[in-house]
Amino acid sequence: MFLNREPLQDSTTQRAVERLIGGAAYQVFVQMDSPLPVSQGFGLSGAGALSTVLAVNEALDLGMRPPQLTAIAHRAEVEAGTGLGDVVPQSQGGMDLRMEAGGPPHGIVKRLPQEMELLLCMTGMPMKTREVLSNPELAAKITATGHRCVEEFVTAPSKEALFRLGTQFALETGLASPRTREAIEACKMYGMASMAMLGNAVFATGQMENLATVLTPFGPRHKCGVDNQGARLV
Repeated sequence: MFLNREPLQDSTTQRAVERLIGGAAYQVFVQMDSPLPVSQGFGLSGAGALSTVLAVNEALDLGMRPPQLTAIAHRAEVEAGTGLGDVVPQSQGGMDLRMEAGGPPHGIVKRLPQEMELLLCMTGMPMKTREVLSNPELAAKITATGHRCVEEFVTAPSKEALFRLGTQFALETGLASPRTREAIEACKMYGMASMAMLGNAVFATGQMENLATVLTPFGPRHKCGVDNQGARLV
């Protein structure tokens, strides 16, 4: 199991592959590549698990359907403590509204397609999701604040509401570092920004060249867009 040629130990992806093949006698070599760093709120643990089970299922002709593979990757991420809700929306693409928690067949996600350029910026050191979720006091605050933000988002879901409520959530829970808050504030003149969950990073949209300029002092940047199809073999 390798990410950008570096070995991974006890990863979410490894858990997903082991669950996929069960006790079958396969030797599986996985090489993943990503320009983004791990533990910065970009959902790489879930994306790695989901993309890998899609590929291994195809390579070994296991015959599992996409919902089954999504459920396997989702469960692996929850068990590993690297996230709670990345895999299902990654399987569908676009901006999502989670109506019911959980993976298939339990989770219900409303997909909201978006055409949007994004600028990602790392503002500090990686943040371990497992450590945040294992803090009972912080987890309770995240649950309460998140519930209120989602209730408001449901009334009028939009990208503007996503950025506004995402920032509100980051500030009220105390998850956003001073440097991350400063980066979000710096983007207001040229667009919208919010904190990537969970990481010392922001994502922004608007006047891309100007956003790149104001975010330069904060850390490495990466330009991307919104994929509206979801995870798939290419």
